Amino acid sequence: MRVRDWRDADPADTQVLYSREQEYWVRELAWDASTAWHEIEQARITWGLPGFIAIDDDRVVRGWAYFLPEGETAHLGGVVADTPEATRALVDACLESALRPPRPARVSCFLPIRAEGFEDALRDRGFACEYYRYMSRPVLKGIQPLEAEPWKAGDLLPAAALLRAAYGDEGRHFAPGGTPDEWEQYVRSLVERPGCGVLEPSVTRLLRNGTELHALVLATRIAPSTLHLPQVAVHPLHRRRGLARRLVDEACRSAAARGVKQATLLVAESNANARALYEKMGFTDMSKFVAGVLVP
Repeated sequence: MRVRDWRDADPADTQVLYSREQEYWVRELAWDASTAWHEIEQARITWGLPGFIAIDDDRVVRGWAYFLPEGETAHLGGVVADTPEATRALVDACLESALRPPRPARVSCFLPIRAEGFEDALRDRGFACEYYRYMSRPVLKGIQPLEAEPWKAGDLLPAAALLRAAYGDEGRHFAPGGTPDEWEQYVRSLVERPGCGVLEPSVTRLLRNGTELHALVLATRIAPSTLHLPQVAVHPLHRRRGLARRLVDEACRSAAARGVKQATLLVAESNANARALYEKMGFTDMSKFVAGVLVP
């Protein structure tokens, strides 16, 4: 197995890799990630997004991966491989390159499992791993008075403050140090970048108290007929009032009028209370993601 720098690859070859992934994401996740693949390719050919392609002795491409340096974190992305050997080679190549000086404080990933032996490769190299369920349900049709408010300009910082309070010490995959700046950066990535879909301001639902938020359901469009809910959060002081269920239903009913057929979300497998709530709301498993963190 040979691993080569993908920055030397022909764009026609990388496009084949993206096309295969696009087909998988649409078929298995109801997620059109074409905008994200375009941005990844632009980053590869313009400023040199680091990544690698694994090729076997018969010159057959067995997998690919890249990583994105961002502040004190290096994010592993797009780890796709059809053999455990290719997976290990790609993870090792990314780590060797990512951990060169200036050394990041951590390496993380949050990915669907698309590489053979990926979880074992992560754990063998010291990653702490957690599984997330990717769930979906049909949206509810019908007219219902909307009691919450949509997303508005200026909601970014209140949303970051709400998520920080809601997650407490459990938000390391989103804000490793739990600081206000990290939560702001995380929310900004959701509402300003296409990685988790395109923000639907009028479908997003928030409960306000002046400048503070009690609860929110952030909504993005990941395909013409699919709504994604990248965050469902209720402040600890306002839980057990049915707010999460109410806001999810409001968002789904609002999206149904815009042609949406199903809603999806991710929930940590370890979060039994949230899983039980979503199952009661009609969400069922579609796939599984793995979140991994390595502190060198």
